[in-house]
Formats: sequence, structure tokens, C-alpha cells
Amino acid sequence: MANDIENTGRQDESIVSNERSEGMLRKLQTALEANVDTREQLARITVIYELTRAILSVRDFDELLKKITEEAAKLFHATGCVIRLIEEGRLKVKASYGFPEDIRDAMTVSIGEGLAGRVVQEGRTILANSPEEFGSLSPDMQIQTAISTPLKIGDQIIGAFGLYDKKSPDKDGVETVIPFTDEDTITLEGFASIAAIVIDKSILYEDTLRQEKEALEAKKRVEELKGYLQGFIDNSADAIVTTNPEGMVTSWNIGAEKVYGYTREEAVGRVLPFVPDFLMEIERNYTERVKKGETIKDIETVRRTKDSRLIDVNLTLSPIKGSSGNVIGISGIARDVTERKRIEKDLLNKNAVLSKLLMISSAMRGTLELDRLLRMVLTAVTMGDGLGFNRAMLFLLDEEKGVLRGAMGVGPASHEEAWEIWSRLTMERKSLHSIMQEIEDGPLRKDSFMDRLCCGVEVSLDTDTILTKAIKEKRAFNVADVHSEPLSDTILIQQLGTLAYAVLPLISRDKVIGVLWVDNIYTSRPITEHDMEFLKGFTDQMAAAIENARLFEHVAQAEQELENIFESISDLVYFNSNDYIVKKVNKAVLNRLGKPAEAIIGKRCYEVFHGTVEPWKRCPHHKTVETKKPFIEELEDPHLGGTFLVSSSPIFDKSGELLGTVHIVRDVTEIKKLREKVASAERMAALGEMAAKVAHEIRNPLLSIGGFARRLEKRLDSELKEYSKIIVDEVSRLEGILNDTLSFVKTAQVKKSEVDINELVDGIINLLEPAAFDRGNILIKEMEQSIKLNVDYDRFKEVLLNIMTNANQATDSGSITIRAGTASLSSAPDLLGHSAEKQEVVVEIEDNGCGIRMEDINRVFDPFFTTRTTGTGLGLSITKRIIEEHGGRIDVESIWGEGTKFKIYIPLEEDRYESSGG
Repeated sequence: MANDIENTGRQDESIVSNERSEGMLRKLQTALEANVDTREQLARITVIYELTRAILSVRDFDELLKKITEEAAKLFHATGCVIRLIEEGRLKVKASYGFPEDIRDAMTVSIGEGLAGRVVQEGRTILANSPEEFGSLSPDMQIQTAISTPLKIGDQIIGAFGLYDKKSPDKDGVETVIPFTDEDTITLEGFASIAAIVIDKSILYEDTLRQEKEALEAKKRVEELKGYLQGFIDNSADAIVTTNPEGMVTSWNIGAEKVYGYTREEAVGRVLPFVPDFLMEIERNYTERVKKGETIKDIETVRRTKDSRLIDVNLTLSPIKGSSGNVIGISGIARDVTERKRIEKDLLNKNAVLSKLLMISSAMRGTLELDRLLRMVLTAVTMGDGLGFNRAMLFLLDEEKGVLRGAMGVGPASHEEAWEIWSRLTMERKSLHSIMQEIEDGPLRKDSFMDRLCCGVEVSLDTDTILTKAIKEKRAFNVADVHSEPLSDTILIQQLGTLAYAVLPLISRDKVIGVLWVDNIYTSRPITEHDMEFLKGFTDQMAAAIENARLFEHVAQAEQELENIFESISDLVYFNSNDYIVKKVNKAVLNRLGKPAEAIIGKRCYEVFHGTVEPWKRCPHHKTVETKKPFIEELEDPHLGGTFLVSSSPIFDKSGELLGTVHIVRDVTEIKKLREKVASAERMAALGEMAAKVAHEIRNPLLSIGGFARRLEKRLDSELKEYSKIIVDEVSRLEGILNDTLSFVKTAQVKKSEVDINELVDGIINLLEPAAFDRGNILIKEMEQSIKLNVDYDRFKEVLLNIMTNANQATDSGSITIRAGTASLSSAPDLLGHSAEKQEVVVEIEDNGCGIRMEDINRVFDPFFTTRTTGTGLGLSITKRIIEEHGGRIDVESIWGEGTKFKIYIPLEEDRYESSGG
């Protein structure tokens, strides 16, 4: 076929060549008539003729294109020649002469781009005698002249033919680039027509050869596939059998021989010899469906072998169709799945067993109460949905006493009770899961015969029995006949009447904690190795669950003890996380803050304890978080209102990361006050001793000076009398100072009597009204109750008078308010957490005067401290001492420029208090 195509192609090409030659002769005749030099034309015709013959002799397409470019370049004395063909919408270089191979891709252009693109787009020959007319072919090449013509097959353009830089020797024999001429255009168009036809025919020839080659390769692949399929069928382990529509076997592979046992000769020609009689009707239904063109997949059925065994197979039936599309046979592929079915059955049984174990294990993990756990365990052993034994008992090891002690027993006490229990469970249809749930949620009962019997059994480890051997050797025993086993446990045989039993040790972390005992006295079912294997897996989980329950009991007891200790600590104890979250607090914290636990836990510690919106830098917890070191400091906490000894200790995890801190806070306010009182008393004692001596030494001379000054004042006149008056006044002032000093120093005896606060305050207001009026102040009394106090009238009057006088002197055109009322005071809790309530009178004296500076407020009660130019600075010191002599206390609050408030607290006896309505 290829030769025929080749001969036909050559005949066509000869005809075309003859036509082209006649055309060239006519052009030559025209040139002769025009007196044009014919030698070059004749030479070109000769070259074209020879080139055409050379082209027709080349069969390789790439070699053909290369030959055309090379000969054309020589014909036209051109430096380079390029043939571009249209592929995928672009003009790709298929052959070139005179250009480097590595720039061929760069010479590929789009239609309309460059000289070649324009030629194809416009369908005409273009002659360009300057680079500006065709553009650069490559950055590395400089072309000066070019000519390009389209390659046409009829009206179809398949590419472009281009020549570049025509050269000719000058008079000195040096080749120079000259322009292409119109004669070159005529010659190139004729040559391109021939080249286009040859290229087109070559492409067709190449396509034909390629198609023929592909057909041969496809045929070869079909033959190989056919052989492969035949080999696959023959060597397949599956039984592959074909039959005609009536069921007669037409083919029988080696796999069918192995699966069914029949040889090829025994099976071919027979009607389905491997189908059991009881399945023939079903098989005929399958056949009818396949005849209709249906493929039936994954049929699970059985087949009979030559030796009459029934095997499980997985079957697929497919129709075999003829060329007309009619079903001419049936293909059956059968795989022996007997072993797989057996394994599936075993897996289902094991899965059921594991599911039971998982359910039982899950139920056991759901409770940590030991007695309830033991009841679950033994119920699972004796339930039909569980392990299905008749009776079960659990013995736990007491290592200290070296004995096995019965912990719990489950099971009927007689055949009648067994029948009653199993019948009831059958009627009620209770599953193991529901019974486990009842045990976990319902009340726990331990009053059965098996319970009483088991709990009364105690076996010493010194004896040699099956129970003790299971402990000592850490292995299970299956006693099939108690009479033939010399180490049978006599006490169990006598009490329970058992004839066969099994004992399995309970091992947790390689330590035996007890044994499980089971038997089947009522059903007489033997205990198999499968049962023992199942029990072994169960006892491993049982031992871990029992050990966990025991540990939980110990931990719960230890936690309760620690919780009791934690709650009974009188100091404030709380735990903080490293991000300042309060995690746990004791009762002392709740009492101190007066809040429930839910209002504290989960909050930021600095918000709860310090009343700030960010960490308090003085807080030891804050320092511990930053340094990861413990801190103990004594702090004044204005939010909690007192002085506290605070310790903060870090808590780390196993990797050394800080988890938080444990915080212990002790209220040392009273201790601090006592320390201050002792220090103050020591100072006062020293000061008093010194003041008494000074006053004693000064008083006598001062009395003499005062006496003589008064005498002189009476006898003198004019200026001297004025001078003596000044001496008398100053001596009087010094005597007052001495009296204050002695009053402060000496200890006065308190003479208490019942005093009405309202009457006392009224007297003081009447006394101070003139002085207040002079400074433009108003005296206000706010008494909501009639209160009677047991105090020293004169000394308590001195207290109120001192404070109100100071308030009047610190206030201009303002108000001074005195209030009195009662309040309840809770004492600190004792070791048992009990606190007492007591009543006290609160007297407040408030002014809106100049106030006290922040740096002076802690010194106002110090002796001889004063901010005024006059005065001794002993008034408030004496006031504080008088109040403390009455068992009370005094506090001061002041804001500079806004005013001052003094609060006096005096304990009140219950029978001294009368309400305003009483």
C-alpha cells in the first residue's frame, strides 16, 4: 500500500514538475524577447530541475525539508533559508539553512508578525531590502535583505518560504550583500509552488505510514492482550466457566478444576455439574436474567464439589454476546470463600466476646465504689449475656494477715432458685447492660446466700490449695473433677457442693490482689480452654478496676482529711494560677470577705483581695509569678483593712513550669497594734519620767516668778505695768503647759458612771457656741438614738471637747457635725470557726475645714506634735489615752482642703442600750 501511494505521489509530482518547466520555458522566451541576459535564467531553470529531481528522491520528511532549504540558498546565492509551517496557529521553523540551531525557537512567529507572518496573513510574496521592512530575526543576527513567499496548496497556505541576504562578488572578488530582484521573486514563487506540493505530499505520506504503523501495533497489542487474557483465565485461582444459554459447559479453566474437582474433560458438555439440586431453580432464574443482558455480581451461594462437599463461593454471572449483540453464552466467575466465611464467623464470635468485654469494662470504669464494682464484676461473670457461668465468688488478698478473704459472691443457692432467676430474666428481657445500670444507680444489696457464704470464707496462704497456688504461682487453674484433684479446696466443696471449678488470679501491676472463682454446677457445662482464655482477659481488666477503686478510696480519704485541715486553718489560704485566677479558698477567706465561694473563685486575685484592676506590685504573689521564688512579707492592705503577714510559695509541674502559688495570709493587725502600744507605752513612760522631773524643777521657780510678777503689776504703772502683765500672762501660759504635761504623764483613776450622750453633747455645744460663732461655724448634732454609756463623765467630756475645739480652730465659716449611734462588731473566729457579736457606740465628729495633710495624719496622736503656732500638741494624745482607758479606740479620716472626721468607738454593755422607741 505504501509503495502504491509512493508511486502515485511521484507521478503527480512529475506532472507538476513538467508543468512548472513549461512555465519556466515560456518565461525564458519572454526574457529573450525583452533582451534580458538569459544565462542566469537558464542556470536557475537547470538548478530547479535538478533540485526537483533531488527532492523527489528524498523519502525522509525532515531530510526533505533540510534539502530544500540548502539547495534554495545555493540557487539564490543567499546566506540563509527558512521554511516555516503553520502549527497551532503559529509559524514554527521546520527547517533552516545558514542559521544556528539554538535560535530556531526564537524564529517562531505568530501570523501577522514579522516578514513571514505578513506573507502568510496577506497571501503574497514580499521583498524587503532593508531591516526596517521585516524586523530583526534574532538579537544575535543582523539581516539586511530578505524575500519571503507563501507555501500554497491550491488556495490553502501551509507556511512560508524565506531567503535572507543575497550575496554577489564585487569587482575585487569580495562578496557583498545585494538586494533581491523581481526575477528572484518570480523564480522563488515557482520554486515555492513545487516545494509546497512536495511538502504536502510528504506530509500525507508520513501520515499514511504512521497510520499503517499504528494499525500494526494495535493488532499486535490485541494479540498480546488476547494471549494475556487466555493465560489469565487458564491460570486464575478462581473458577471461570462458560456455558451456552441452556447451561451446558463450553469452557473450563484450571481454577475450576481445583475448586470443583472435575477435570476439563469431565465438565465440558455437561449441564452445571457443580450446582446442588436444591439450588437448580434459583440457578435457572439467574440464567434467565443473564440472557436478558443483565450482569449479576457478588452472589453469595454454595457449590457442590466432585467429592460431594458443599463450599461457599462468591459468584459473578455475565452475558457473552455475539457480533449481532445477541446473548450466545454465559460466563461465570466463582471464588471459593469457604475459609473466609469460617474466619468471618470466628471474627463475629470474637467480636461479640470483645463487645461484651468492652461493655463490662466501660461499666466497671463508670464507678469507683468498691462494693458496687464487685457486684458489677460478678454479675457480668454469671449473666447469660455476659460470661454465662452459674456462680462466681471473689476473694481479695490481705497481705498483712497473709490470708485470702471472701469479698462477695453471686449466684443462685439451688436449682430451683437458678430456674426462677433465669426464667425471670428471660421474661423481663433484661440485658446485661440494663442490669449493670441498675446496679450502678440502684441501692446496693448484699444479703444473698452466696454473699454470706463467701464473706465467711478465709483461707490462709500457708495452706496448699488451688486458691493459694493461684496466688503464689500467678496462674489460672481449671479443675475438671474435684475428686481427682488432691489440692481441691475442701471448704468450697463442702459448702457449695461443686464438682468442677476454675480459679484465676487477679493481677494488677504484676501484683496479685485476689482470685476469681467460678463454676457451672446447675448447667454442668464444662469450662473450656476458650472460657479460660476469655476469663483471663476479663480478670486483667477486673484487677485494674478493683485496684483503681481501692486507690480511689485511699485518695478520697486523704483528700477529705486534707480538706478538713484546709478548712479549719484560721489563716486565709487560697490558691492562684500563674495568670492571677483564684482557684481555691478556705473558709477563713469566705468569712473575711463576706462572700460565697462562687463570687471569689474564677476571679482575678488582685480584684478580690486588693480591689485593684491590675496586679498589686507589693503583693508577694505578683513577685512570685515574676521571680518564681517564695516571698514572706508584712503588708498594710487598705482594701482588707488591716496589717497582714503574707506568704506566697510557687507551685511547679513535673517539667518545672509555674502553675501558680499557694497564698497564706495571717491578720496581724492586733499584734501590730499591741506592738505599737508597747512601744508607745515605753516612749510615754520615758517621756513621763522626763516630763515629771522637768515640771517639778520648773514649777517652783515659775510660781515665784508668777507671784512676784502679779505683785509688781499691782504697784507699777505706765509701761512697766504693761511689761509685768506680759510676764503674768506668759507665766499663766507656762503653768497651763505644765498642767497639760502633768495630766498627760500621771495616771488618772477612771471613775465610771452612767452618762447620757445626748446631755453630754448638748453641754459641750453650749460651751463652744460662742467660740464657733466668732469663726462663723455652725454646730450640728445628729443623734438617732438615746444612748447611755458607762464612762468617766469629766474625762469623756474632755475627749469630745478637745476634738471639737480642734475642729472649730481648723474651720472657718463651715460646719461641725457630731453624730452618735451603735454598731455590731464581730470578733475574730476561734479554732472552731465561731465568732462573737458585741455592741459598741460610735461617735463621729466631722468638719469641713482645712483637713490634715497625708504625711501628718499618722502623727496626730503623737505627743507634742502640732501644726499650729500655739498649743502643746498633747490634746489628741491625752484624748487617745482616755479613750483607750475606757477600752475603746479612735480613728481619723481626712482629705487636705476638704475636712476631717474623727470616729470614737466605745464598747457598750447590752443593758445600757435603749432604742429611741423603747
